Amino acid sequence: MNAAVYLRKSRAEEFHAEDTLNRHREILTEFAAKNRITILRIYEEIISGESLCARPQMLALLADVEHGDYDAVLCMDIDRLGRGAMSDQGVILETLKAAGTKIITPRKTYDLNNETDETFSEFETFLARQELKAIKRRMRRGIQKTIQEGGYIANAPYGYRKTVLKKKPTLEINEEEARFVRMIFDLYVNRGMGCQRIADTISAMGAKPHRSDRFGRTSVMKILHSATYAGQIVWNRKSKVKTGQKWTETANPKEKWTVVPGLHPAIIDRELFERAQAIAKTRGHPPASKSVRNPLAGLVFCAACGGTMQRQAARGGDCLLCRKPGCTASSSLFAVESAVLKQLRPLMEKIAVERRPRPGGPAADNEWDRAAKREASLLERQKASLYDLLEQGIYDPSTFEQRKALLDAKISRLKQAAEARPRPSLPKHESTVSAYALYRGLPPKLKNLLLKALVERIVYRKEKGAPPLSFQLQIILKPLCL
Repeated sequence: MNAAVYLRKSRAEEFHAEDTLNRHREILTEFAAKNRITILRIYEEIISGESLCARPQMLALLADVEHGDYDAVLCMDIDRLGRGAMSDQGVILETLKAAGTKIITPRKTYDLNNETDETFSEFETFLARQELKAIKRRMRRGIQKTIQEGGYIANAPYGYRKTVLKKKPTLEINEEEARFVRMIFDLYVNRGMGCQRIADTISAMGAKPHRSDRFGRTSVMKILHSATYAGQIVWNRKSKVKTGQKWTETANPKEKWTVVPGLHPAIIDRELFERAQAIAKTRGHPPASKSVRNPLAGLVFCAACGGTMQRQAARGGDCLLCRKPGCTASSSLFAVESAVLKQLRPLMEKIAVERRPRPGGPAADNEWDRAAKREASLLERQKASLYDLLEQGIYDPSTFEQRKALLDAKISRLKQAAEARPRPSLPKHESTVSAYALYRGLPPKLKNLLLKALVERIVYRKEKGAPPLSFQLQIILKPLCL
């Protein structure tokens, strides 16, 4: 029997994760040897089992299972495969069932094409989901208690390092970084410097943030607004909401914030921090924009320093400049984009792009219908399993009725959505155009995506004092475009 081994440990248990995974690997390897099971591949990851889309090794395993690579999947327990949403659990179990792949644990073997095993596996995954919810509730209570008592549980901000005080996580001052934090507040409050000038000043003095090569305006502003440096803990400023498979972050009103004195020492005094906040309210700070306005974003690099060139708004039109002050002369963004297109035009003319139907057209409808049918089929199977659980005495009549009503409501909503879905008619045949002809009518974000599909990087060179159009570009194409 050919099998794969799947090993997973949650990030919540990450401290001992490597030791645990090694121990599980040894146990399953010995088990396979004793039972004449050939292990073809081992998939392992340290990640929560809640979201399937965030588990690359599980997705790779499911793809290989669909290809019929394995007769079985070995794991320590069935909840190691996942204990997230019912839809994610359904995808895992249905993929294994359709491929005829068994689930083997040291305790039990599950054949999902056997009705009893299928029911038992669904019940165990249901219990695993309930256990996960209970663990998350306990973790939230523990985090809230730690915060209320002044503990610091996030990553250490610039100027601090993590430590433990009275068995609680907190911070201690990293003096090498803290001197730059004090300098930031002094330059901002007492000398009237702006954030960009402060960032350039401390970067020239050797200061480096934790996740970048140099400070920028935004990183300086975050330090100025952080009450952590004044000895406080501020928690619950933002909330994360999951919509489908995507998480979005929203700011909470101040009355919902948790603000308490921290166990950690302050780097600056409270008066200086409040003065910085008062000054910030009187100054205009351009908001960060998540929309792509530069079609060359992330593609153009300075030949002198190797840094990424960025767009900057100017009175005569957007320009492209190096982030390192005084490094390389800037140029018009439009002129650089036009020069790039001129070099790429022969290649782009050869690439035919199909004008696909807009979202909501036949292709999207077909995909939506297939997804709806899969979801409806899964719900019907879950509903059928309820009767088995009732007959076996696992569910009492009250629990059975509650679960049945919930599934009936989901099935009803799915059918209503399918019936109400608009289906606009589109032409049967869509024309094709060259990538170059298509490019001109695209918004900056799609232009950027099209260029990134062709170009690896663009090296920009221009001497100081040179005429506006006297820049040189070296375009390095991706291997498939050569």
